Amino acid sequence: MQNDDLEFINCKDVLRCIEHELDKPSRAQVAQHLGLSRTAISMIAQRLIKVGLVKELESAKKGRGRPGTPLVPDDSTWHAIGAAYYSGTWSFVVINLLGKVVVKHHMPVISTDMDKIVTSLIEGLRYMRSCCPGTMLQGFGIGSPGLVDHRTGSVFRADDLGWKEILPIKEIVEQRTGVRAFVINRYRANGLAEIRFGNHNRSHNMIYLGVGTGIAGSIYLDRVLLNSTKYRLGHMVIDPNGPVCGCGQHGCLQAMASEGALISFARSRMEQDPTFLGPIRRTTLSGKMIAKLAEEGDDNARQCIAHIAQPLAIAICTLANAIAPDEVIIGGPLGDTSSYLVDCVRSRVYERLLDWQVADMVISKGTQGDYGAAIGSATFLLDHKLELIFGESCPD
Repeated sequence: MQNDDLEFINCKDVLRCIEHELDKPSRAQVAQHLGLSRTAISMIAQRLIKVGLVKELESAKKGRGRPGTPLVPDDSTWHAIGAAYYSGTWSFVVINLLGKVVVKHHMPVISTDMDKIVTSLIEGLRYMRSCCPGTMLQGFGIGSPGLVDHRTGSVFRADDLGWKEILPIKEIVEQRTGVRAFVINRYRANGLAEIRFGNHNRSHNMIYLGVGTGIAGSIYLDRVLLNSTKYRLGHMVIDPNGPVCGCGQHGCLQAMASEGALISFARSRMEQDPTFLGPIRRTTLSGKMIAKLAEEGDDNARQCIAHIAQPLAIAICTLANAIAPDEVIIGGPLGDTSSYLVDCVRSRVYERLLDWQVADMVISKGTQGDYGAAIGSATFLLDHKLELIFGESCPD
C-alpha cells in the first residue's frame, strides 16, 4: 500500500529515526533530526507508545536543564513471521521488532513441484501462527525462489527449480490464510537481514550476492534496498560460450558459479581422477560438503571452489565499475559457509580493479546462516508494520 497521508509519513519517519538513525534519542533530538516541531514529535511518540511500537527508558540527567527521555523500539509486543525456501526446505522464524528470533522451524519438501512447495509453505505458516508469542503482525513475509514482481507478489520464473510459469504466490497465500503476504526474492531477503543485522554500519552503497542452488542478490543505495525493478544479478552473462543456463542464455553467472556448477565441476574431476575428493567420494555431493572440505584445507575441494570463484569475481568487477559499492557481501548457503570462497573471490577481484577501487571497496562474507532468508523475509514484513497496524492513517 502506498500511503501518502502526511501524518502517516511523519509517523513512519519518526519510527525509522528511533529504530535506525539515532541511538536512544529524546523527543527533542528526533524533532531536530527531522525538522519537525517538538509538539508534533511528542504527539507521534505517544501514538507509537500506545500501540506498542516504542517505549521510554528512564531519563538520564546530562548537564543543565530537564533531562530528555530516551525512546527505543518496544520489542515485547509485536512479532513478525517470515519464511524462505532453500535447497528443498522451507525455513520459518518469528522475530521481534529488534530482529531477535524467538521461534524457528523448518520443513523439508522432497519435490520441486510448485503446488507441493506452496502447500508446504501454507502448512508451515499456519503452524508458526499457532505458536507466535505476543501479538502477531497480520501478515507473512515470504522469501521465494525466482524472479519476484514486487507489485503483484508473483514469481515470474525460477530457473534453478525449472519453473517457467507464473506462480501467484501472494494471491494463493492470502486466499488460503486470510492474512496479507509480502513476497521478496529469498536472496534479497537474506541480503536485507545481512544489512540490518550483520554489522555493516560503515557502508552505505552495498551489493549482496547470495550463492546457492541459484544466484541472486540485492543492491542497496544509501542503505535502502532497491526493490522496485526486476534486476537479475545471477543472469549477467560472464562467458557467452559458457554452459547453458536454465533461463536459456549461455554463460550466466548462475550457470557458472551456483551450487550446481560447483557440483558439476567436482563430478567431472572425479570421473577423470578416481582419487579426487576421496574423503567424500562415496557420499551424495552437496555444495556445503565441498565448501567444508575446502575450509579444512583439502586441495581438491579448493580447486572446486576456485572454479566458481572466477566467474563470481568477474561479476563483482562488472558491478564495481557500474555501481562503485562500498561493500560487496557474498552470502547464501555457500557464501555464509565458505571463508575460502570469499577469500578466492576477493583476491581475484582485487587483481582486476584499479588501486583506488580496491581501497574503496570491501568484500566480506555473509553471516546470517541457514535462517538468514527467513529472518530477512520477516524483516521485510516489519518494514510494512505501520500500514498493518494503523491502516490508512496514523490514529489520533
